Amino acid sequence: MYNWKKAYLHCNGCIEARMETAQLEKFLKLNGISIVKNPSEADVVLVYACGLTQEDAQLSVEIIKDIKSKSREDADFIVWGCLPHIDPLTLRKVHKGISFGRSNVHIMEKFINAKIKYEDVTVNHLFPVDPRRGGRRKVRDLTSFLEWLNYRLRSKFAPIVGEKIYYIMTSRGCLGNCTFCSDKRSCGMIRSRPKERIVKEFKEGLEKGYKVFNFVATDLGAYGRDRGYRLDDLLREIIAIEGDYKLILGNVNPYHLKEMFDGLKETFKSGKVGILGSSVQSGSNRLLKLMARRYTVEDFKECITTVKSLTPETLLWTQVMVGFPAETEEDFKETLKLLDEVKFDFVQVFKFSERPTVPASKLGKLPSDVVEKRYRRLLIKAIENEILRRIERMKQ
Repeated sequence: MYNWKKAYLHCNGCIEARMETAQLEKFLKLNGISIVKNPSEADVVLVYACGLTQEDAQLSVEIIKDIKSKSREDADFIVWGCLPHIDPLTLRKVHKGISFGRSNVHIMEKFINAKIKYEDVTVNHLFPVDPRRGGRRKVRDLTSFLEWLNYRLRSKFAPIVGEKIYYIMTSRGCLGNCTFCSDKRSCGMIRSRPKERIVKEFKEGLEKGYKVFNFVATDLGAYGRDRGYRLDDLLREIIAIEGDYKLILGNVNPYHLKEMFDGLKETFKSGKVGILGSSVQSGSNRLLKLMARRYTVEDFKECITTVKSLTPETLLWTQVMVGFPAETEEDFKETLKLLDEVKFDFVQVFKFSERPTVPASKLGKLPSDVVEKRYRRLLIKAIENEILRRIERMKQ
């Protein structure tokens, strides 16, 4: 057991990571450990390190080195999050001390002989983001300018984003085995929070005056499968609650969207869904099969088209990937075609990233110049469509 009095926390990660770090911060406070703003004041430093992509891993390494240089020599330094499980060899270059993955954060209870358990702690806000992440990175060339513009459009694209958001963690982990994703190694299998706890938190948020609720999960579409129910069961209980509010449903895998679509129609018809996020990844059925995504482009388009007819005001978000090892020019053009056919309100574009734990990394590698050109073309297409959608909505 460690006798820590003061802790410093830092997060380089996604929304889910930031929420988990906020939960860890509150967990430490409730167990008598003060939180300080400077690593030089801390007995223990805890850094959440992302390793989802090579770029994320490199940024995490830079952050770890920077924070270590500012920490006391006698302080304990802990690295947790994605990087320890996804790319431990890269982590060992800068850190050989205590480390653990996202699904092992409960180990902190033993370290401090916690009276209050981590899972018994509830938070509904995000830990501050590292300013070096995402679209806030320095604009250096055309590619980084397009990344910045795409980031700005999707982060400031609608009035709903400007509202105060009440975040509710619904589940961690997923049921998929996507061949391009390293996150499963870190987050593990689906672990859903009880439906009644989520409904209770939702009601508490309403009582506090919140009008926008973000249901956070690794794969929201898989929610509840480990407890004998599904996301549509939860949402039916939520929309039955009276009030003026909007829901953000991010990370609903198209496979699960298709599977429970009939059960979700009532929720969409309610007009309560402010944003629906569903990552298509590719417009090529051939690549979707190689990615082990378990749906077709036609399945996805049918679901999204129906959502738009049931609730035209719902904003639609997706992710598309470029540079998957087996991607041909024809596959790439199918993705461009999809973005023309489906009018998404915003699109997140990212490159396939070769990671030690990713099966698709064994399929080879496309020439970097080919990937870069396709990446820029997809970014331009996404930006063009987002601007056109914004103009269309302003005219409505």
